[in-house]
Amino acid sequence: MLEQIIAVTNVSPRHWQPFTAVSPGGISFSGYVCREESEKLGMLAITGLAGESRLSFVYAMPKIHYPYRQEKDGSLRVVIPVAQNVVDARFTRKLDGTAIIFYPLTDAAGNLLEVVPRTRLQPVLKPSRWGDWNALLAEALPDRVPLETAVRSQKATLVFELWGHRNPHLVRYDEPLRLTLHTAIRHQKPLSHRLLLDMAGRYRFDLAPTLAVAEPDPVGLARAYRQLQAEMEARNVAAGADVFLDEGAILMLSTVETAAYWKCKPPSIEEIHWTVDAHVGKEHVQQALYKLQENGYDFDAGHAEDVYEILAADFDLERIELAADLIGRVYQDFVLELQKRAWLRSLVNESGLDPHDRPALMRYLARHYPRNQMGWVYYAVAELYGE
Repeated sequence: MLEQIIAVTNVSPRHWQPFTAVSPGGISFSGYVCREESEKLGMLAITGLAGESRLSFVYAMPKIHYPYRQEKDGSLRVVIPVAQNVVDARFTRKLDGTAIIFYPLTDAAGNLLEVVPRTRLQPVLKPSRWGDWNALLAEALPDRVPLETAVRSQKATLVFELWGHRNPHLVRYDEPLRLTLHTAIRHQKPLSHRLLLDMAGRYRFDLAPTLAVAEPDPVGLARAYRQLQAEMEARNVAAGADVFLDEGAILMLSTVETAAYWKCKPPSIEEIHWTVDAHVGKEHVQQALYKLQENGYDFDAGHAEDVYEILAADFDLERIELAADLIGRVYQDFVLELQKRAWLRSLVNESGLDPHDRPALMRYLARHYPRNQMGWVYYAVAELYGE
């Protein structure tokens, strides 16, 4: 059946990863997940469901590209193509968290069996010793009825960002944990902002905020794009070294029904891989590690070189190899932090104490940590269990 999938999607076999999974409701299914950096990124090709063969495709969150064109002198120019039927152009806030995708799992007749949550490169959301995504999701979304109703009635795949300091990435947030809608996919296409806004209002979803609305004009949009980049960069620089307040924005060009996306990030955290001055920075390695973590990577059995595949989507091999020492250091620091948190979590579990009874828990944990580490312990407990 893989040959049929390749023929239908025009995606080479090396980009299809086989999987077998069981949904939260107990339905077994299998197939392939697409890892090609395109609009098909994360797409599921389901080949078996509850013991029966079938072939169906479920789109995920498409890869979003930069609107850059490289000139002969090596400089980059922003070129934003605007179709004649575009009626709305806006920049929305790009939240720095984990994309949680809710999709309809259907039988051969198209009947909805279950609404299943997942990350981009996994068919179902599943916990690991490094992070319990299901627990975080339950905390951010205690009532799933409106969401499941939306997926069923809208016949759409909904993409939310799970973000906040309980799910730490590069950007520092004051919010503990939130779930924010930013994309809906129907008939293989992202829905327009008009439809997305209507859906958010109807089902009371938090929606990614609009930063700016612009005329759907290529020249004006390119100017607005560079201006927004400069504003975000200035805020990040003012925040201090290794502190990021803005991860970026998404330029959303909407027709009446569908939308096209372009990525806009401040230069300090851009992932530009085909310019002469491009280099792999610490933040790029960290982003790659977060992606590995979210998709169930086994850090116990892993190696720093495993990060190369993700970085290769944005940098050429020579640049990656030049950064080998940096990648190794960031990888080791990341794994050490994960191991420390796993040990902390085991101590909290062994204590039998309520993680939110902070004074009692800190007294207990003080037996296991030197005084100069208790600041880290307090901060880590707040991230793991909430304030």
